[in-house]
Amino acid sequence: MRSEERAGVITIVMLFLWGTLIAEPFHIFARFIASGVTYALKGMGAGGIVMSLVLYIVVTLVIVLMQKVSKTKFGIYIPCAISTFMIVLLVFKSIVNSSVDVGDAICLAIPAGCCVALYLLKKEKGLKWITDIYTYSLAVALLNALLFVPVARLNTTVAKILYITKYNDLHITDSFAGLAGIHEIVWGLFLTAFAVLPIIYLATSGRRK
Repeated sequence: MRSEERAGVITIVMLFLWGTLIAEPFHIFARFIASGVTYALKGMGAGGIVMSLVLYIVVTLVIVLMQKVSKTKFGIYIPCAISTFMIVLLVFKSIVNSSVDVGDAICLAIPAGCCVALYLLKKEKGLKWITDIYTYSLAVALLNALLFVPVARLNTTVAKILYITKYNDLHITDSFAGLAGIHEIVWGLFLTAFAVLPIIYLATSGRRK
């Protein structure tokens, strides 16, 4: 399967799974990025629209960077790097809070174990799949935050239909609501367009197997 086909399949599947616990390891990935940005900006006294905009830019850049690296020989190491980084952060968080989030620990251990097994078995195709799952699950998290969350806020019926919005750790459009008299949904569409264009371009260019 070509990389662009794999990206399409993963994105569609993750759109259906994002609102479920099955996608929890990838929710945690998005959550850690959001927490890191929030912590850094609060330390600098920033907030509101500035924080939302920086979070939007950081997440978009992380996706683009992962897409670019995945096309190189270092792409197969992305899952290991992400798993290790998140486990280290969880350990640090546990030490600071003097407690362990068992749920997060289990959710992070599963993909880490899969990565170790694939490395030992030298299954590069499997590692490429996991790399793309991390990449495009983050893209789905961004799409969810920018587009589906604002739409779900229209009324409770829409919110129930869009169960994907049950998990949202990227609070971006909240600060834009009503800015310049423009509805939150319009801002979401605007930001989505700028983020999606480079992601789609990179997903369909420079084919790799």
